[in-house]
Amino acid sequence: MDLWKQLKIEWKKVLIVWNWSYKNMWDELILLWTIRLLLEQDKEIYVSAYNISWLKSFLAQFIDIEQINFLREIPKWFRSFFRFIRDKSSRTLKKYKEIDSVIIWWGEILTEETPNSYWYRLISIRPCLRKKGKPNIYLMWGIQVPQQEKNKRLFKYLMNKVNYVYARDLESVYELKKYWFENAEFFMDTSYFAYDWRSVNEKNIRQKYIVVNVNKSGENFLEDIIHDVQYYVNEWYKVLYVPAAKAKTDQYSDIYYYKKIKAACKKDEKFELLDREENFWKFAEKLANAEVVISTRLHLFLISCFLWVRTKIYPYQKKILKMQEVLRNIEWVIRSE
Repeated sequence: MDLWKQLKIEWKKVLIVWNWSYKNMWDELILLWTIRLLLEQDKEIYVSAYNISWLKSFLAQFIDIEQINFLREIPKWFRSFFRFIRDKSSRTLKKYKEIDSVIIWWGEILTEETPNSYWYRLISIRPCLRKKGKPNIYLMWGIQVPQQEKNKRLFKYLMNKVNYVYARDLESVYELKKYWFENAEFFMDTSYFAYDWRSVNEKNIRQKYIVVNVNKSGENFLEDIIHDVQYYVNEWYKVLYVPAAKAKTDQYSDIYYYKKIKAACKKDEKFELLDREENFWKFAEKLANAEVVISTRLHLFLISCFLWVRTKIYPYQKKILKMQEVLRNIEWVIRSE
């Protein structure tokens, strides 16, 4: 498998329709390198985003954002509708209609494990769709052929318009070809290329702390994770907790689980928050020196693997198992418990 081949996207004006939310560390790295690949091809790049100002501040750590056109994402619910109207929706819609090619991507881009994913993907590009000709449509990353009737209809409609699929796991490629869609091939998750991991892991010096994260989807593993953390706390390790999601409500905020774990261990002085937003380089260096990373979040697991840090992952969705297999297939040494 040639991991360094060019991403083949036709035409000049390319829209990248990315994740549903923002402040998702792995999605941002995927986006970063996808942009870099397209810049090498001299594309005119448009990025659909929920929080444009925040995304600009993150990407500015790595690239010249003046080369990128940012568009407010198409509203899927009340969350983004009012922002879209405030940003002069008619002008934004005109930009969407001028697009030549669209890349739709996310982690598991289409899966029934995430409610409404098939419907949301269609809404994301609805203004771009025309009866004939352009835009070309590309799907990237994990895809699962649906079982539910309503999703089957949406999937069929979407796949009839898709030109090509770049899947980050071989299972997705196999399932698409079995379904009938032949224009699918493996392409390594572009986050792999987004950062100079080697320059960080060459400096690795194991220190007496562990890094932990729990997200809403993995809360059923919380008791097991608390048990893991207690073991290291009793061995005098410090705990650095990464709040990857910082929602305003406890339901979707990683801080909620930080408080739960800290309360269960009853040693507040051993716990600190490790923020990754302000300076990603410093975050990566800190992560690289951890004794172990314990996580339910795929993104933190993959970054840790690229940095050659020992990991323990609790797989709440199939995408985690699929990416573990990908890493084995490309002969990465995963140091796991």
